[in-house]
Amino acid sequence: MARRTRLAGACLLALATVFAGAFSSAPGNLAHAAEPVAKVPFATEQAQASFPRQVTDLAGREVTLESSPQRIFLAQPRQLYALLTLLDAPLERIVGWAYPLAVFDPAMTERLEARWPQLATLPALSRASTPSLEGEALLALTPDLVLFDLSQRSRIEGSPLAALLDEVGTPWLYVEFNHHPLQDAPVSVRLLGEVLGVEARAREVDDTIAAHLALIDERLATIAERPRVLINIAPGVKVDCCRTNLHNGVADLVTRAGGRNLAAELAPVSGATLSKEWVLAHPPEAILNTGGQWAKGDGLRAGIGISGEDIQHDLARMVQTLPGWQSLDAVKQGRVMALWHGFHQGPYAIVALEAIARWLHPETFADLDPMATFAWLMNDPTLSRGSGHFWGQLPKNHRTEVVFPD
Repeated sequence: MARRTRLAGACLLALATVFAGAFSSAPGNLAHAAEPVAKVPFATEQAQASFPRQVTDLAGREVTLESSPQRIFLAQPRQLYALLTLLDAPLERIVGWAYPLAVFDPAMTERLEARWPQLATLPALSRASTPSLEGEALLALTPDLVLFDLSQRSRIEGSPLAALLDEVGTPWLYVEFNHHPLQDAPVSVRLLGEVLGVEARAREVDDTIAAHLALIDERLATIAERPRVLINIAPGVKVDCCRTNLHNGVADLVTRAGGRNLAAELAPVSGATLSKEWVLAHPPEAILNTGGQWAKGDGLRAGIGISGEDIQHDLARMVQTLPGWQSLDAVKQGRVMALWHGFHQGPYAIVALEAIARWLHPETFADLDPMATFAWLMNDPTLSRGSGHFWGQLPKNHRTEVVFPD
């Protein structure tokens, strides 16, 4: 309860700051509140406060840092996204990770390696996505900070690894980005800003995200329509259909973007995987799928190097291979979307939110530019639709003929 109170308080404080600052100076058109994302440069990186300092992590633990960490170990590789948002040279402060980012997204990894070649040789303790962290191997990298995801808490607290880190005096912290991404990400960004000594940059990122959230909330307040959305997580990767989020993750984004999560309203609370027959019996008005570039090459494609035609082909193939789905109104009306899975794994949930809002309410949010938001948060001005498509949708009354391999 204490952690929830802190999270809620932090988010309300950020939102209050935005309304008092960013909105008070914006022109009459609310669209102007979104403009800073594409135009405001990052603040100069500075360590603004003295060390030692005490910080509070996402589990509510108070941790003392004797100095600003320069040798950080990432227990989850997608934590890199937060560091490259906050730091101009993140690889100079990372000593290793549990396993490479390429396990999740080889194409994004290749792009990041072009910016920071040392990423290709960054020490990894494993090549598997669920490694058992060996304390001695980790300490051999001499980290001065270890970052864990809050989802790893049950495996870390009280473990031999935690005891070893405490024994040798290596601080460790929990961050969180994907469970409740719009709630937890601002708190994690602020925490990392304190830890890294870049509070001004963290505040700029946090305030910009809050301004974009406020814009979406303001416009949706006048809209009664809330389409019923089926959330389909990474179809084809583990199951054909349909892993879903009930009250967290992408579900948070759908609700905030002006949709209704079909599974949360109708599905049994005990399960998060829906059958194909259940979907046909409870037809959605829109279908949101997550895609990526999985190491095994299965599932829907989205991300670096992927074209809009690739996404349309994969969506057409999906609806053709699931019995009865071509008869769904959502399919006939072209309200089937693919969205890059990585958006709710780092501080980029706002990008997904803008893309979903445009998809569900195109007239209301036609002026949003989620790609510009993404490029700004990635600290990569060259990132554009030409780099790859991170979302796409099935055309209305599509006639795509999919050729299946023998």
